[in-house]
Amino acid sequence: MQAYPAELAELWVTGGERLILRPIRPEDAAAHDAFFHRLTPEDVRMRFFAAVRELTPAQLARFTRLDYARDMAFIAVREATGETVGVARLAREDDPNVAEFAVVVQPDEKGHGLGVRLMQRVLDWGRRHGVREVVGEILAENAPMLDLARFLGFRLRHLPADPTVIEARMTLLPPAAESVAPSRAAA
Repeated sequence: MQAYPAELAELWVTGGERLILRPIRPEDAAAHDAFFHRLTPEDVRMRFFAAVRELTPAQLARFTRLDYARDMAFIAVREATGETVGVARLAREDDPNVAEFAVVVQPDEKGHGLGVRLMQRVLDWGRRHGVREVVGEILAENAPMLDLARFLGFRLRHLPADPTVIEARMTLLPPAAESVAPSRAAA
């Protein structure tokens, strides 16, 4: 497991407020849970596709204890209070070339570019760590998230099996070029 990448932290100022954007840490679990409880029920439904009232201890651990060589989550923390106000993550499952993305921003921070900045940070990390493709599912009614995905360059398509869900997909790196032996004529 890779050590915590503290060098990825940055100060970001929006609307006069100073936010620290940095990778999430295991000790952020309590602040992450508090952040979850500041989200509106609609924000939670848009993020989880269900009405989730609590994050289980297992979910909090999964969200905050990362193998930084494999997955990443950037959080935005208010410098003045230490409150988490946004998160964007990439998580790889079976295929190490593909990562699923998720992003959510606290209601009072929406409309200031924070979701875009967090996504840019996590996508840049993905490029540097061999993620070739990023994919996510967005509820078709979630216009702000669809706008964010379009702005960032994701390709969108309705899922044939469920018209209420749109798949967002982005190629970060081209497929690995296959090694080709030089021909005898070129030698």
